[in-house]
Amino acid sequence: MNIRRTVGHAAFAVLPTVLSVLVLVTVHRLTLDLLGITIPAGLLLCTVYQVMTCAFLWAVTGSRLPLAVSGALWGILATPFLGNGAGGGVLLPGVIGDQAQYSGWIVQGLGMGIPFLAAGLLSLPAVRRLEQARTRAREARARAEEAQRS
Repeated sequence: MNIRRTVGHAAFAVLPTVLSVLVLVTVHRLTLDLLGITIPAGLLLCTVYQVMTCAFLWAVTGSRLPLAVSGALWGILATPFLGNGAGGGVLLPGVIGDQAQYSGWIVQGLGMGIPFLAAGLLSLPAVRRLEQARTRAREARARAEEAQRS
């Protein structure tokens, strides 16, 4: 792969990641009461949004690199929201008024984890093809050695 394409794929992840941080940090505490059950609607929306961001990056570039860049960049871009104030608590330590903000910890996992998980899942077919090629090469070597012995 040439360097210009690689840099382009990496740079392409910046804007969707910035938007992802803004959306996830903004809505992660949203809850919905439905029939007496509190549903973490913000975290569900964050999950769907991050999965769609990853699908978009993969569909446009066909590369796993933007996904890895997005996962790594997410934590860096969310750093300004770190802290104990009303606007903070997204990243560790997520504490507001001596109460742990688990939704902030979860959104950090979603923001950084989903891109890396997607890149890993997209790598599985390549790993499988590599293992099959190694197996075929071993079998061919064994056949060649057997033919040489006979």
